Amino acid sequence: MSLRRLPLVVWLWVLWVGLWEDLSPGTGLAGLAVGLGVAWLLPDPPPGPSSSLRLWAGLRFLVVFLWKLAESSAVVAWEVVTPWSNVREGIVAVPVRGVSDTIVTLVANVISLTPGTLTLEVERDPTVLYIHVLHLRDVESVRADVQHLEALCIRAFGSPEAIDLLDRPLATEEH
Repeated sequence: MSLRRLPLVVWLWVLWVGLWEDLSPGTGLAGLAVGLGVAWLLPDPPPGPSSSLRLWAGLRFLVVFLWKLAESSAVVAWEVVTPWSNVREGIVAVPVRGVSDTIVTLVANVISLTPGTLTLEVERDPTVLYIHVLHLRDVESVRADVQHLEALCIRAFGSPEAIDLLDRPLATEEH
């Protein structure tokens, strides 16, 4: 086990002690044993480009997500209180860059957390997200919104190589 696992062991120890609400030697040693065991069992991360958090880009991503969350929540709430309104739903295929599984997973989950949208499927090579949209007005605006969200996510959490890909045009295939 490498020293790169030390923060994980410390975090698991803190979590263990916090959950037990006891800082006795027995609880502390048990937490250390659990942390070391989990760190030993987990596979090492694959070599490759690393990602890191860029504070301002991360805050921008968070603000955009929270705005979309509030906006879509209001729209869905309006649908609940006005059942006679006209709902036009659909499934939209959105090609994304797919720079890493982590970024794709984060984008897909953020979409699913937003009321009125749900990621149904993720296809690889090329990476395409299939999204159910409750209020479908324009397919291209849905695609643009998701691709903008992915770009914000890459700027916040992606590797330098992934950020460089943002300057290249996105290869789009008709789906």
